[in-house]
Amino acid sequence: MPQHVSSRPQSNPRAVAELNPIVEKKLLSYATLASAAGVGILALARPVEAKIVYTATHQTIAPNSTLELDLNGDGINDFRFQNRFSGLGLRKTFSTQTGAALIAYPADNSNHIWGNSQFGVSVLPAGVIVGSRGKFVGNHSLMGAASEVDGGSPRYDGPWAPPGGNEKNRYVGLKFVLNGQVHFGWARLSVQIRPARNGGAQAVLTGYAYETVANKALETGKTSGADAASAQTATLGQLALGAEGLVAFRREKEAVN
Repeated sequence: MPQHVSSRPQSNPRAVAELNPIVEKKLLSYATLASAAGVGILALARPVEAKIVYTATHQTIAPNSTLELDLNGDGINDFRFQNRFSGLGLRKTFSTQTGAALIAYPADNSNHIWGNSQFGVSVLPAGVIVGSRGKFVGNHSLMGAASEVDGGSPRYDGPWAPPGGNEKNRYVGLKFVLNGQVHFGWARLSVQIRPARNGGAQAVLTGYAYETVANKALETGKTSGADAASAQTATLGQLALGAEGLVAFRREKEAVN
């Protein structure tokens, strides 16, 4: 009796080929590098473009004049510096008095100056962080004043009027509102204040700057440089490429050699 033979092909399990260890390492390395590169590109794709806009200038604030400061150049004055001067004047006691004063104040109620309502505008050196932790006031603030009565010894008032001295290339911390958001900046001045009979207040604005990113602090005196936000974003991309991808690539070379 003939034996029945099935015409259906029998299914054989597919053989699994093992990869050479070196080839396997290469594939893993390339996959890691591709993944890391993608992370790096995404991390670098959206940098926060923080930028310090600095303006060098030389503007004298003459006696009995007011200097208007448009910090960000949008045509709107943000702050004012006023040099007040009074010559010999007859007081009710028939004595004479002379005086000079330098005043700083915001041009808008939303803006503020670093200082103290009692002692006046602070004299800041270079390197001070002007930001949300600063001590700001919004009213008219005295920078410095000097006066004398009947030619007697002069009296000095305010942080910018040290007796017998002057403040050269010092900074005023500034906070102002731009498009509804708070920004920080500074103004650099050289100031000498004497009683009116001795020349009065001599003040020169030598530069000013502001930070373009809202609520981001900046240092007095800093006019340029990479911002912290962009540097941190770039580091993410560098770490993604370097931590695993480059290590795997080095191991591959070692295995081949």
